[in-house]
Amino acid sequence: MTDRPDRAQLFAEALRHHQAGRVAQAEPLYRRMLAAEPNDYRALHLLGVVCHQTRRVPEAVDYLERAAALKADAAPIHESLGAARLAAGEADRAIAAYRRALELAPGSPGALNGLGVALKTQGHLEEAIDCYQQAVARQPKMAEAHNNLGNALVQNGQADEALACYRQAIVLVPDYVDAHANLGNALRELGRLDEAISAYNRAVELRPSHTQALNNLGVVYRTLGQFDRAAECYQRVLQFAPKFFQAQVNLGNVLKELGRLDEAVDCYRRSLEVAPDDPEAHNSLGVTLQLRGQLAEAIAEHRAAVRLDPEHSRRHSSLVYTLLRDPALSPRQLFDEHLGWARRHAEPLTAQAPEPANDRTPERRLRVGYVSDHFRKHAVNYFVEPILAAHDHANFEIFGYATSFLRDETTKRLVQHADTWRDVAGWSDERLAQLVRSDQIDILVDLAGHIGGNRLLAFARRPAPVQVTYLGYQATTGMSAMNYRLTDAYADPPGTTEAFHTEALVRLPRTFFVYQPSRTAPPVGPLPAESNGHVTFGSFNNLSKVTPEVLAAWAEILRCVPDAKLRVLAHTTPWIEQHVRETFQRERVDAGRIELARCCPHDAYLKLISGVDIALDPFPFQGHTTTCDCLWQGVPVVSWAGETYVERFGASGLVSVGLEELVAGSREEYVDVAAGLAGDRARLKTLRAELRERMRRSPILDAATFTRNLETAYREMWSRWCAEGERGT
Repeated sequence: MTDRPDRAQLFAEALRHHQAGRVAQAEPLYRRMLAAEPNDYRALHLLGVVCHQTRRVPEAVDYLERAAALKADAAPIHESLGAARLAAGEADRAIAAYRRALELAPGSPGALNGLGVALKTQGHLEEAIDCYQQAVARQPKMAEAHNNLGNALVQNGQADEALACYRQAIVLVPDYVDAHANLGNALRELGRLDEAISAYNRAVELRPSHTQALNNLGVVYRTLGQFDRAAECYQRVLQFAPKFFQAQVNLGNVLKELGRLDEAVDCYRRSLEVAPDDPEAHNSLGVTLQLRGQLAEAIAEHRAAVRLDPEHSRRHSSLVYTLLRDPALSPRQLFDEHLGWARRHAEPLTAQAPEPANDRTPERRLRVGYVSDHFRKHAVNYFVEPILAAHDHANFEIFGYATSFLRDETTKRLVQHADTWRDVAGWSDERLAQLVRSDQIDILVDLAGHIGGNRLLAFARRPAPVQVTYLGYQATTGMSAMNYRLTDAYADPPGTTEAFHTEALVRLPRTFFVYQPSRTAPPVGPLPAESNGHVTFGSFNNLSKVTPEVLAAWAEILRCVPDAKLRVLAHTTPWIEQHVRETFQRERVDAGRIELARCCPHDAYLKLISGVDIALDPFPFQGHTTTCDCLWQGVPVVSWAGETYVERFGASGLVSVGLEELVAGSREEYVDVAAGLAGDRARLKTLRAELRERMRRSPILDAATFTRNLETAYREMWSRWCAEGERGT
């Protein structure tokens, strides 16, 4: 008869320790109670809670199931059992336990909150939201339920509503670390990046080792182009969690942006050691290997990413974009790759898209929308800005859809050229398509194709009746929803490339583009060979276009012109320097004749161009902006034109300024033209003196005429759609 008071005293002491957070002191006391009475449901219950708190989940489930069997009408036991089963990954059984707890104690805030967590785990968001809302209604001071409600709302696409939940949780518990971090997530989702930074920083102040908040803070900094700060965040994450493979990938991505390609490659490979099946790491490694000129290895990584995650459209886009550089692929094979992308990602969306309901009046003022991730300091705007500035706003209402968070002085100028500007960074493709539809856009123009940041899946939803791809990409999109691609008769000779496009080719008169030289371009200087005593060739293209075949051709040119040198613009990493020099040495060319110039700001880049006598265009993927920049600085460009647009679009600029003789039709001719020009010092001096003026008089600097031709093409596309509607009725 004396053991009962002893057990009561033991239980009271254990409970005091447990409630004070001293679980290590509470556990042996619960075990002593069970040694004396194995069927003590109170000890079983609370020992199960201790095991759950100390991450011994199987033990916790065992003790709690025994307690529930002994005391089937105790709601707290079923609530604890629900939490343990959820931790064990048994969401269905957790839901059953929570529902039993609510049968016994209707409206229990703890059981409602737990049930909400279990339902959310199963994807039942609406039911989870209802549970959390009931929990906070019953217990307004339950910070955890406010936080959980916010998480469910964000996942349900209601980030705006979630903000109030997180803020209420923080009011109730000011140092609630996860609520601060989750507030940052919601603000990031809404594009309120400065506020997101503040929320993440507060979470990290409260818990410096909060790796998820640090990682997400890095994501925001990267989105804003603050790559050094982003790198610092990811490095701090990896100090706390060396196997956090996503942070390794993220660090690699910002190092890539900073031109530290070798370090980026190391990051991706470390990530893949931890998570070999991470598709993002394979994709990012592919992009970086491509930038180092390792085309075959890059393609292999991109194919691995697509194999691991076949439904990710943008990673698949990275593959088809990279394949444009592969000289081994035929035009038909490239076309088939693009069709494969479209069948998987675009065509199912197009099949479900509603028919556009725009007013089919042929001659009315048309609404034209341009979609780009690069409405900022970027090469594409040397061609887009003069068009936007020259548009006839009386007959065309111009909309800009900017999908990037990055903005600068270029953005400010572009905004002024539009009638309506939409900042849609962070928007889903579906939401963007809905906006385009509500704006009643008649002609929607894609400026990206399959390059990074593209919004092709918005176009796949057919938000506009006429959809056009232009400038940014060098091949078909592969999509049936894309109606037209703009080109010219040189870049796509009639009757030659139509079979490799899902779009109808619209050939603009004279040229497919107009160019705006840099406002800060230096004047054309004297021919460098005059003072150097030798000719300097140059390449200023992305090194990803410089395949082994290209390097071999350049080496042959240098062998034909023994005193010439070659300047190559590149990210001058140790690997790249060694790769380029070893390649030329294998080709029997002294590596001392090769200058690797570090990538630099635009003004310095133009000065580098001014320091060469002849530029060499890569193949099969030609240069375009670089070709125009070289010509503007008085530097002739030698090119090799192949069969398709990607092999001809840069050479189109040479033809436009009357330099057809610099466009070769074969590798042998490419070498001969370059070597012959190097040996004609008088010709080089004449070109140096005349090229800038020739460009001024050429079609590619006549923005007014070009844009009228473009608008005529838009009007014809529109009239065709109107006529199709009349025939349909």
